[in-house]
Amino acid sequence: MRIAIAQVRGQIDDPAANVSKAKMILNNTDVDLLIFPELFATGYDRKCSDQMKNLDAFFMNKFNVNVKNKGCSVIFGSPVEENGKLYDCSILTDGENKQIYKKIHLDVNEIFSEKDVFASGNEPKIFQFRDLKIGAVIGNDIMFNELFRWYSSKDADIVVCISAVSKKNADRYEKILRARCIDNSLDIVFVNMVGPDPGFNMAGGSMYLSSDGEILERCTDSSDVRIFKLNEEKIAQAKKNRTFLKEIRKDINWNV
Repeated sequence: MRIAIAQVRGQIDDPAANVSKAKMILNNTDVDLLIFPELFATGYDRKCSDQMKNLDAFFMNKFNVNVKNKGCSVIFGSPVEENGKLYDCSILTDGENKQIYKKIHLDVNEIFSEKDVFASGNEPKIFQFRDLKIGAVIGNDIMFNELFRWYSSKDADIVVCISAVSKKNADRYEKILRARCIDNSLDIVFVNMVGPDPGFNMAGGSMYLSSDGEILERCTDSSDVRIFKLNEEKIAQAKKNRTFLKEIRKDINWNV
């Protein structure tokens, strides 16, 4: 299976420009699955809620036609409005059907408090893509190992983490990603935004890590598209190595 990391910038408040960029990459990339960063559809900005009508017109309609015609699937980050609430989401689409994960652990920093804009999701999500089970993760979710442990326990093959991480936090995220791979015997595809946004300098540095924490593919710190093949044999072996799941004690009293 061929996967492409599309490490690009989502233009602030311009879904039309982002669709054009996504379409260009889609048309020039021969893969099974193409992955874009967190909030790529609107750019990583607190005013993304103003773009919901444009978002539906472009990403949810026009881009889906492009994806269907190409015959592959795409994961991308986008706001999603549901029951009067706005969520920071990862969306898997094949052009006709979509699966949605709502970010559970929203980030709060000195520039952009996601909690002021988005509601928190309350459940994990495994995307079903062909024979592959993909655990969905967004940005700050990686700080919480229980999400990765749940995916490991539910027989996920890989985790795809889309993100908008600044250069200030890039080293920390890489260390944690390595730990999550090793702790849970999971391959992780990390797709980060790149370039300047208001108050941020996004780090890039997207990567594909094996279950032993080795970086198998890494992007630069500028716009970059990388294609790699999943080693399905090694992933199957990594799943067999999850013997630690049988050793988790259920008799511990955590309420002391």
